[in-house]
Amino acid sequence: MIKGNRLIVFLFLISLLSCNVGTKKLDVKTEVFHRKACHGDNCAELNLMYPFFVGENEVSIVLNILIEEKIIQTVDVQEEIKATGLEGAVANFLDSYVDFMVDFESTQDWEIKLDAKVTYENEKIISIVFETYSFTGGAHPNSFRQYLNFDKQKNTKIDNNSMIIDEQKLLEMTESKFREIHQVKKDIPLKETEMFFLDENDEFFLPSSIGFENDSLVLFYNSYEIGPYVMGTTEIKFAKSELIGIVNLYQ
Repeated sequence: MIKGNRLIVFLFLISLLSCNVGTKKLDVKTEVFHRKACHGDNCAELNLMYPFFVGENEVSIVLNILIEEKIIQTVDVQEEIKATGLEGAVANFLDSYVDFMVDFESTQDWEIKLDAKVTYENEKIISIVFETYSFTGGAHPNSFRQYLNFDKQKNTKIDNNSMIIDEQKLLEMTESKFREIHQVKKDIPLKETEMFFLDENDEFFLPSSIGFENDSLVLFYNSYEIGPYVMGTTEIKFAKSELIGIVNLYQ
């Protein structure tokens, strides 16, 4: 009887450990990065906040590389000499500012803010959102959102095409919500409104920024992507329960 009870306890513990392995989340901490350079009373400032995955496992290592690559793309304003690391990209940004101020005797301030965080994670995938605000001259600052969707089991990025199962259905659902947000009736072609930037066939299209947040899928149109700057951004959300058979939910 005692041996039987021990076996039951042993099997129960094994089942618990299996569940923990299957649902384990990656260890992560938040990195905060600040740099500043001034010319006279004017300055260029850089503020970064982003997740850093702790541990020597392959998934964490690859994710950290991908995150740094995205940050470098945001920070490095040099067109001729591109940086290969974060410190190099930061140096390019600050040096470009000082050179600009000297060459043009400007009184501008430059600024880049980036806030990245995990918006969803299960045993199969992880989604990270990158929110960027930048002003490096011009008529107005710019804001931009991107998602990094990552397959933890295959250790690779997930592109939008591989995430979407039924593109036509998702397109119809997204256009319906888009019309509601921008108050365009169903029977009026979007082209006729002359309000939006459509594709080469004058048709509606899905945004490039798509990612998971909690129990939803977010489709986010950045400024200038489907309309002029004054229109701003458009965020569309669908509950995962609405997308069964339409989007790979990685459950």
